[in-house]
Amino acid sequence: DGQLDTNSNYTGFVEVIVFGGEHMLIPDYSSYFETLQPGPQVFHAAESSQFLTIILEVMIVLILVVLILLVSLCLLQKYTKQVAEAQGVEISLRNSLRHLCRSLRGSHLPVSSSPPDMAPIPASQLPAAYLERHRDSDYGFQHEFEMLPDSFPDRTTRASEARENLYKNRYPDIKAYDQTRVRLAQIDSIAGSDYVNANFVVGYKERKKFICAQGPMDNTVCDFWRMIWEQHLELILMLTNLEEYSKTKCAKYWADKTEGEKTYGDITISHVQEKRYSDYIIRELKMVRTSGGSKERESRSIIQYHFLVWKDFQAPEHPSGILKFIRRVNEAYSLEKGPILVHCSAGVGRTGTLVALDSLLQQLEGEGQVAIFNTVCDLRHQRNFLVQSLKQYIFVYRALQEVAQFGNTEIKASKLKLSLEKLRQVDNGKEKSKMEEEFERMIQVVEERKSHSVGGGEENSVKNRNEFVIPYDRNRVILTPVPSREHSTYINASFIEGYDNSESFIITQDPIMEITVADFWRMISEQGINTLVMLSDLGEGLRKCPRYWPDDEVTHDHIRVKYIQSESCPYYTRRELCVTNIKTEEKQQVTQYQYNGWPTVEGEVPEVTRGLIELVDQTQAGAGSSAVVVHCHCGSDRSSMFVALSVLVQQVRTERRVDVCTTTRKLRAQR
Repeated sequence: DGQLDTNSNYTGFVEVIVFGGEHMLIPDYSSYFETLQPGPQVFHAAESSQFLTIILEVMIVLILVVLILLVSLCLLQKYTKQVAEAQGVEISLRNSLRHLCRSLRGSHLPVSSSPPDMAPIPASQLPAAYLERHRDSDYGFQHEFEMLPDSFPDRTTRASEARENLYKNRYPDIKAYDQTRVRLAQIDSIAGSDYVNANFVVGYKERKKFICAQGPMDNTVCDFWRMIWEQHLELILMLTNLEEYSKTKCAKYWADKTEGEKTYGDITISHVQEKRYSDYIIRELKMVRTSGGSKERESRSIIQYHFLVWKDFQAPEHPSGILKFIRRVNEAYSLEKGPILVHCSAGVGRTGTLVALDSLLQQLEGEGQVAIFNTVCDLRHQRNFLVQSLKQYIFVYRALQEVAQFGNTEIKASKLKLSLEKLRQVDNGKEKSKMEEEFERMIQVVEERKSHSVGGGEENSVKNRNEFVIPYDRNRVILTPVPSREHSTYINASFIEGYDNSESFIITQDPIMEITVADFWRMISEQGINTLVMLSDLGEGLRKCPRYWPDDEVTHDHIRVKYIQSESCPYYTRRELCVTNIKTEEKQQVTQYQYNGWPTVEGEVPEVTRGLIELVDQTQAGAGSSAVVVHCHCGSDRSSMFVALSVLVQQVRTERRVDVCTTTRKLRAQR
């Protein structure tokens, strides 16, 4: 490692490893050596004065004590920050010190000790339990998560550690317990040919509902399909993408439409069909195996549910997607189809979170209470590290809390009319309908505080029509800076996710004449927008939108806007405009739809929905890959209704279901 540092002290120890019986490795360690210093002997100057020496020694001691305290605090903060980043949480120095003090008092249990048996949480108390643990930078969650066991005395991992199986493990620390691992049929008595990194895992009142596995590697895909064949599996849940953060997370073990079919050993996988939904893809695959020496071919149908929006070690931003995913899987599941095969990359984090949620959702429905900590402990007894990160553990609580508060708000298209009538009904003894109660629950939910420091700053206040409608920093549209002009990156506009979770929309306020019109057209140019939806009333005065487009041609900074033509339709006016960036000479055609059917009375909504639906269809057909810009007076009520309607129309046509409550809550979390 290079030359020794003459200013440092060194120590060391000897480690001896010998081979024991049954291929066991027995290690032993010596004590640490006495501290050694490689530098030359240091000679001290003779004492000139005993009094001065005493003062000097006291000062040195005080300085050393201060330095030791500062270094200790820095190391403690650095360590807790590393742990927090690994577990996906922010932790303050105060929490670090509190955590250290608890550890010194012995109140913090080591992860290897027996975990406590925590009482179940009734459904009515889940929101309060979540908030209690969420206080003080999620300290309650962190303390609870750290008590989860990482190992058990009655669990071994000899097969995973066998020399012939080491290369079959994607990650060296993620091993399959011998007591619950899936055993393949041994091939020609070859050692290790029965091994695959996968474990049987219990469900709610089902002994072997799941098989949790690592994502197959190129050298284990054949074993992966052998396991599916031998265990008679029909459902595969894939919770990872093939590549994340520029790293391979899973081998592509299926054939897509362009490939037709792939062969793995004596098993051939063919693509049948697939369909894309908002958060996931369902693929139907055909699996054919040729028997031993004969030419007999047996085929089976395999359905793969591929969830697309869940990064490694993280948790989905909104629980609704994964909750819907679990419902679709359980609709397809039956005991006759064998266990459900669940995998991500390591087969513990995202996989464990889904399995835990599935069991706990059924417990919540069946018992009206959930034992979250105990359930995760039981799951970890089946496969190590299930629910791997703190963020995932918090997400389990959050998802269950939302189910306890709102239930399942999905409505099938075939029952939409009947469900709407029931929601409008006022039950005996109540003053409000179920729809009003649902809306009140929605606005009473305490959401995570999101920063809007840029839009809320005094320097940008003149660019906002309403001081209460400010874009969040995390998803605001950021303009390219203009040289010699301060605060030129701000515009009151937010990226909004569409049905497929991409940034399909931009909601913004009406441009303000002489203040934000130039910024508005810069945004149109920079974002490559080709579809504009105007939901305001044209004119001067309060809540009116000024005419921000020209009769002929106008230039704002380096953006030239040219009027081409217009057409009057029954519900809206369509205008064609050409937007040119003078610097780059890039041109783009922009279609503006000005909706004319909104009542002028504030707070009212259109009585006839046909015009809005027609406008939704027009914008979805013409937007292409760019976002649709939607604006009204403040960029709030009318714009959000139009975007929600666009998402729900696509949802009902794709899934034959709608979820108005979830769509609305998701929108409110973005603007």
